[in-house]
Amino acid sequence: MDMLLTGGDTDLGRTIAEGFREAGHTVVIAGARRDELDVAAKELDVDSIVFDNTDPASLEEARKHFPHYLDAIINVPSPQWLGGDPRTFTLADRATAWRSALDATLLSAVLTVQILGDQLRAGGAIVNVVPDNPAEGSPEAAIKAAVSNWTAGQATHFGIRGITVNAVAAGRGAEPGYDGIGRTPPSVATEITRLALFLTTPSARHITGQTLHVSHGALANFG
Repeated sequence: MDMLLTGGDTDLGRTIAEGFREAGHTVVIAGARRDELDVAAKELDVDSIVFDNTDPASLEEARKHFPHYLDAIINVPSPQWLGGDPRTFTLADRATAWRSALDATLLSAVLTVQILGDQLRAGGAIVNVVPDNPAEGSPEAAIKAAVSNWTAGQATHFGIRGITVNAVAAGRGAEPGYDGIGRTPPSVATEITRLALFLTTPSARHITGQTLHVSHGALANFG
């Protein structure tokens, strides 16, 4: 399977890319931060493409480097603004926080799918990752809801070609203080990787338009 993973310049992106590579897939990683991307590509022994997928001009410039055909696209956010304590935000800080969350998690996936969607083979898969469990009322929570809605809509669009589109998100059981149902639970990144891998297999062809959570085995009413 040939796949492209964005956010290859993040720790989560590297973990997912490594999981796909170890499963025998051909992986190309992408990201805006050249230094981090180069290190990841060298460590994983995979190809890389530098572009900012929140910037249409950057994506257009990188178009000539994209693989001609893909079996999967994994969209991993790469936040560019860390912010601070929301209780101390100025009006400008608040606007930056919301725009940053929108760009990193949703707009990046929207633009990547638009420019690469036609290069997906029939029967392929798109996986949109939401790496954190955001607090209610936060920009990230609102963007997560938007990702879920957009994912469902894209599943309808791509389903004509037999392509599945799903979102994988960290659930409440991934919060600090919950150790999971096992003695040595896997990391959230590992759980996300396993689920993303499954969603690209023939066994998951019946799953599309869904937002699926990894939670260290937490009950749905954990809290």
